[in-house]
Amino acid sequence: MMFIAIADFGRVFAASIALEAATRNAAEATANKYLARPPGLLEYAAPPGDTNYYGALHAYAAGVVCAELRDLPGTNYDSGTKTCPDMPVVTVCVHDSQDPNCGDLASPGNPVAPAGCGSMSTPPDNAQGGLPHPRPRWVEVRTCYRFNPILDLPIFSLGGFWLQRTNEFTIPCYFALGIDECGDS
Repeated sequence: MMFIAIADFGRVFAASIALEAATRNAAEATANKYLARPPGLLEYAAPPGDTNYYGALHAYAAGVVCAELRDLPGTNYDSGTKTCPDMPVVTVCVHDSQDPNCGDLASPGNPVAPAGCGSMSTPPDNAQGGLPHPRPRWVEVRTCYRFNPILDLPIFSLGGFWLQRTNEFTIPCYFALGIDECGDS
């Protein structure tokens, strides 16, 4: 029993590291995808506030998290669509004052966050804060994963619990977006 308990603590540690890395990588990859096709600036880009454009960014971030966590027990990975319909739970927000989907869950099978996902109880908004120009823009990714231990005996049980991570990645100004966005004169 002691050996299984030690193994469970190791599994919790490994799952926490994987969750942190997946959340961080999703935020960075989504910021780079935003940079590759910023909203409303080029002919092929969506206008600001377009739910389809931002919905695709949210789905992309959820896909990154899902792909990285697909080997964790309890992750529901669909290899056909390369998505996780219900586990892990992911929410994404692009803080650029345009994202209309902030706070929506990017996991297709979860219309609402589970009660154990406290970090998702207060959804983010797309505000950029009260900072002066140049205004920062960033991608925020919140991930919640249900960990179920091996050891689940009535006398000695760790019980299942939720691991949660939030990570933000700044969208740098590699090209001139205009006076308001980058502080160009």
